[in-house]
Amino acid sequence: MTTLYKRKVCCSVCGTGTEFTEIMSTNTCGSPDLDTRPPEMQRSTMFAWVQRCPECGYSASDISEAAPAAEALIAGAEYRALLKDEAYSALATSFLCVAILAREVKKFGAATWALIHAAWDCDDSDCAELAGTCRKKAAEMLVLSEEHCQQVAGQDGASTAILVDLLRRSGQKEAARHVISTRRGLIKENVIIGILDYQDSLLAKNDISCHTIAEAFGEKPQ
Repeated sequence: MTTLYKRKVCCSVCGTGTEFTEIMSTNTCGSPDLDTRPPEMQRSTMFAWVQRCPECGYSASDISEAAPAAEALIAGAEYRALLKDEAYSALATSFLCVAILAREVKKFGAATWALIHAAWDCDDSDCAELAGTCRKKAAEMLVLSEEHCQQVAGQDGASTAILVDLLRRSGQKEAARHVISTRRGLIKENVIIGILDYQDSLLAKNDISCHTIAEAFGEKPQ
């Protein structure tokens, strides 16, 4: 089960105190998605993964901790425009704000995950086009992370598997095929090879929908 609690947090940028729901414990039952999104019950705790100050708009996993250059960055045009953009849900907006802050201080791995989390929330809101946009940006950020030797996932080849799913789910099928063909031979982890082979089969069917890791190994979706 998931256990939640309330905590008052003071924004490290403007000092405003706000009560947020935080996670004490949770659990999972089932298979993660191919992009590693966890199954329930952890899946439904995403609302507590990020906080946003209602006064200044600073967004972080814990706004009581100041991110580098946060005050200057949240005053920037891109950040202020995002806060006013009503296309995204409040939660997706918070994750996208985190992505901006991380990107601007060259924490490209953190920015990648914030964009992926925004895509997950867009999925939940049935906003397929916005989810695709988030995944395209996440794929670009993941490649940037790799170029700067920043780890996105710990397991050998896992970042490649995530990149392929981001490309496939955002409709960039040729790019996904290219990643598989150029990187598959460099990966030694059998689980990742199996996932890439499954992704190849999905691409052959022009399937850009969500699938789980269990499905990649022959288990029927629950």
